[in-house]
Amino acid sequence: MRKTECFGFPFGCVAVVAAASAAGLLGSARHHVFSLLALGLVILVTGIATSATATAGTAVIAWSVHSGFTAGTLGALQFTAETGVAAVVFAAATAIGSLAGVVRRRLAAAASESPNPLEGATRTRLSDPAPAHTPPVGGHEGDHRVREGSSWSARTQVA
Repeated sequence: MRKTECFGFPFGCVAVVAAASAAGLLGSARHHVFSLLALGLVILVTGIATSATATAGTAVIAWSVHSGFTAGTLGALQFTAETGVAAVVFAAATAIGSLAGVVRRRLAAAASESPNPLEGATRTRLSDPAPAHTPPVGGHEGDHRVREGSSWSARTQVA
């Protein structure tokens, strides 16, 4: 089974940068709500797709980007009422996304469990296969094998 939780935090960081860049192109310098909504959506999706720890880390990065580049300038973090609201929004997105992710994973685990313990089982070989029987050389029509030295070889006759 593939574990999507392993790359949750890097996924979240890249998504935060992409969302903040897109919001910047849409005018988040004047309308900070664009950045707030875009980054909140990234945190929510990260919570659904990955672990709670990755989501919390993504929320911290998102707040830093929002505070430093949308509310502030040149990456200088701002601690204002606006960034406080952003922290509350990002914390709510973290909680909701993480809870939705837990529900999604539990439903997926319940769906994958089978009531029949043998359903979906694969056959395994417990020992090496028995060696194949080698028929006598040249005893049958169309048998082109000849003895060469101490080993057996197959030769194709071309007419």
